Parts: sequence; structure tokens; C-alpha cells
Amino acid sequence: MLGYCTNVHAGETIDEVIANLHNYASAVQHQVGSPIEVGLWLPATSLCEQTSVKLKECLETLNLRVRSFNGFPFGNFHDTIVGRAVYEPNWCEEERLTYTQQLATLLSRLLPENKSGSISTLPLGWGEGWDGDQQAAKMLVRCIDFLEDIEQTSQQLIHLDIEPEPGCRLQTACDLAEFIQKQFGDEERVRRYIRVCYDTCHGAVMRENPQDSLNTYSQVGLSIGKVQLSSAIDVDFDLLSQEERVVATEALRSLAEPRYLHQTTVVRNGVMEFYNNLSNAPLDDPVGHWRVHFHVPIHNKTFGPLGTTQTDLIQSLHHLPVDDATQLEVETYTWDVMPSVFQENELINSIALEICWANEQLNQVGKDE
Repeated sequence: MLGYCTNVHAGETIDEVIANLHNYASAVQHQVGSPIEVGLWLPATSLCEQTSVKLKECLETLNLRVRSFNGFPFGNFHDTIVGRAVYEPNWCEEERLTYTQQLATLLSRLLPENKSGSISTLPLGWGEGWDGDQQAAKMLVRCIDFLEDIEQTSQQLIHLDIEPEPGCRLQTACDLAEFIQKQFGDEERVRRYIRVCYDTCHGAVMRENPQDSLNTYSQVGLSIGKVQLSSAIDVDFDLLSQEERVVATEALRSLAEPRYLHQTTVVRNGVMEFYNNLSNAPLDDPVGHWRVHFHVPIHNKTFGPLGTTQTDLIQSLHHLPVDDATQLEVETYTWDVMPSVFQENELINSIALEICWANEQLNQVGKDE
């Protein structure tokens, strides 16, 4: 069953989270016309004694199902400026472990019977200046111990799904595979509780081939626990006329907003250049093939005068697992920071269109195979 991630909605308290489920998630489900799963984002400030009771009552009332938490953003993901703060605390810090354990405990109380659960998490931390592999590995072992205890006491399997992202310590499938193999060897217990969150936008920005990525994970025994269906910005300036280049450049400038990092790769003469943020990229005279980490609605092949990586997303669906054990959800969290000219539908309609489009693609993949 397909759903969407609620990190698109602002909300720091459990009451605000509940309100979002009433005002948005329930309306999206009604618009789609069939049951959906909700990938819940719960900031640390929303976790309290009443969180479990309130959430369970709300989900039952609205007939919504949750099998997945987005445990990546710890704090206020809709602050005026988020930037690199979204990668804090990192996996060397006790706060990150405690937060993840709290999410796991809560998810075990919400899971449908005989269903596994997913908590996606950051790829250790931001990459620059990183030297914490061993400390992060120790924290992850403690998290694995905790998840194992939950399974033994509640019979609920919850896995932690690490999400490679451009600019982070683990940017690619190779980075994650090498980290797991180096720090944990062939330990099967690690593979049961540590899995992969495959974000199709991130993979496209880093120019990763989906089949190659899956092969890399398979070689070290890593499973895909969650798939985040998302598209990035794509524009090849070398194929544009001068007039089109001007229009595309202005469109890119309008996306260089301050709240989130928009990591950017540019391929020129067969060489990929990496920029930590779109605002740092050479927008004065852009050339080459650009891809920008800016999640755009996945049902759109174009985004104003810009292209998207929708083709890469469709290609990914032919290779990624789509069985019931793998969580699939739409994640277009950048809605609020899109210039209004690009907001073609109001938020509820846009999310519903994304889910319906994704379901159509998944059905087509099933027919092709």
C-alpha cells in the first residue's frame, strides 16, 4: 500500500501532528479514493506521555494506517532556516539514539498485527569534517540491541533504514555498503535491523543507476526497507537555446531559497562537480547538465521551464522491490518553499495526484513483468 510522508506539514507538538492528520492526511485519502499509508514525521518535541494514546485514537478514527516513521529530521523541519541543522544530532550523539528508540517504541504500539515497521534515518551526519564512523557504529549497535528487544517482547519487527543523501557522510549506495561491511562485517543480525531507505531523488542527483545500487546493496546483504518516491530538478543547459537558458536560469534562481539545502551536481565534459547548495553553484553562466536536490511533485515531468528526474524515478520502479515488506511513500516536503508560480494545485490535491500517479506506474510495472 502506497502513502506519503507527513514531513510536508509543519507541526512541533502532538496536537499539531493530530491536526495535520485530520486536515490533510484524511482528506488526501478521501481524494485518492482508497486506503493509504501515512509515513509519520514526529519531531522530538511531539513525543510525550500522551503521544501513543492520542495517535492511536486519531488513526482509528480516520481509518489511517501507519507502518513507517521518518526519523531523519529531529527538530523543527519547517523553521525559517533549517540548512545543516537537519543532520543534527548525528549518529555519534546520544540524543539521536534516544529519539530513535522513542520512535521505535511508539511504532511498535501502532503497527498492524503481523506487519513490520520502518524508521528512516539520516546517513550518519553531514560529510564535511566527519570522523565519527566508529562512534556512529557503536550507537547503531545499541539501536540494534533495542530493536531486537522490541521484537522479542512484542513480536514486532522494526528496522532502521539509513537514507544516503548528497553531501552527507553516506552519499551513495557504495558509501553505505562500505560502511556496513567495514564496521559490522557479515553479521546477519545487523542486516535484519539495519536496512536501506532508497530516495529516488537523492540517487538521481548523485547520478546513480538503480540497478547498480541494488547490486551494491545485495553484495553486502543489505535489504531495501523503504523507498521514498521523489523527483529532483533536471536541466541540461547545453541543449537549450539562449532564450531558454535565460528562462531556466531565472527559474533555478527562484528555487535557491534559504530554508533547506539544495545540493547540486553539474556534469561538464563527462566530469561531475558537486555543490553543497544551489546558491553556491555557478548560476551566473550555467553550462552542462544540472541536477538539484529539490523535491518536486512526482506526477510532473516538467517543473515550469525546468525538467525533472521523473524518468529516473520510473526506471527505479522497475528494479526496486515493491512487495508488502517494503514501505513505499511519496516525499515532496518542499511544497512550502516552492515559488507560488510552481504550485499548480493546492497541497491536498497535489499529494493525491502524486499517489495516484505512483499507483499507476506501479501497476504498469506489474503488467510489464
